[in-house]
Amino acid sequence: MNITPTKTGSELVIAISGALDINTATNLDNELKLEGIERLVLDLANCPHISSAGLRVLLRAYKQMSTGNRKLELINVSREVCGIFDLTGLSKILSIKQKMREISIEGLQMISEGVCGECFQLDQETVVKLYREGVEPIVAENEKQYAKAAFVMGIPTAISYDVVSCGTRTGIVFEMLNAELFSHVIKKDFANVDKHAKTLSDLAKTLHVAKGDPAILPNMKESFRGYIRKMDDFLSPEEVDFLMQKLESIPDCDTCVHFDLHSSNIMIQNGEPVIIDMGDLSIGSYLFDVGLVFAIYGVEELGLSMRATKLPVAQGLELWSKFHEHFFADKSEQERAFFHENRYFLGSLRFVCAANFLPKMRGEFVPMIKNVFIPKMMGK
Repeated sequence: MNITPTKTGSELVIAISGALDINTATNLDNELKLEGIERLVLDLANCPHISSAGLRVLLRAYKQMSTGNRKLELINVSREVCGIFDLTGLSKILSIKQKMREISIEGLQMISEGVCGECFQLDQETVVKLYREGVEPIVAENEKQYAKAAFVMGIPTAISYDVVSCGTRTGIVFEMLNAELFSHVIKKDFANVDKHAKTLSDLAKTLHVAKGDPAILPNMKESFRGYIRKMDDFLSPEEVDFLMQKLESIPDCDTCVHFDLHSSNIMIQNGEPVIIDMGDLSIGSYLFDVGLVFAIYGVEELGLSMRATKLPVAQGLELWSKFHEHFFADKSEQERAFFHENRYFLGSLRFVCAANFLPKMRGEFVPMIKNVFIPKMMGK
């Protein structure tokens, strides 16, 4: 076994190459000089096995680093070594980041494409959603956790597997559904647009009655407080304040919101809809989802229906009109009026979010916010 320590100030990173067992554990123990170390990182990318002797060394290090604000992290841990930590119970106390499997998309069929990424068929049983360049790996890690939470809550969604890397991009692997993209179903059967709009409305309502776990899912309203404040490089202080006031008027809620719910993020399997792309699953008002649907299909001048779902703009507008009718059928006139008054603000939020996560595309998203949505909000 080779041990390569790198110390930078109060941070110590140790790369371990080879098995950490009874013959090598003492070598690591001797390197763990932790006085003055606030952050200890053990890189296990090239460590194929850890025995009980190695585990005891890690446990002693954990106990030493548990005082004050000191931190121990294990990174690039193989699936096999993660299994050892799970078996012994150490995964419940140690901070462990699993090593990502490297994949190639060369020769793979693209299934769909969105603002934040692309989906490819990986093999007969799985698909991979690859985030675009510049999206942090933690986003894929979060989506995996959100998708698992949604599945457990009974929300119809694809089963998520592991997080993978493809060059400098990160992705998440899902089960390959024997299903057809909802956008394709609508396009070839547009004569039944009212039925399809009701399917979309019913699916949204299924989401909106599911209680979200705040220990897993972020609060959407709180997230947007941060996103809007970060727009101060592109918007005037008055515009930022205006958006913040609009945000605070949105009711608080403890149920789920998808925030990318449109026909190209839904598959039809045996006649039933299944939601994909759970990266934005949050806790919040249903209004966030309805605003997203409005932005995709109902804001004619943006042309997003064709871009996001391959439905012509005129068809998108008709789908939106039918969806709106079905969704608000059981809601009060006050709720319907509140959405109508705030529809352009709610529609703008997808682009506020994207401008934060996709710096390379801010040149496209910021003008949409400044030149289309804000004037509409202000009645200009």
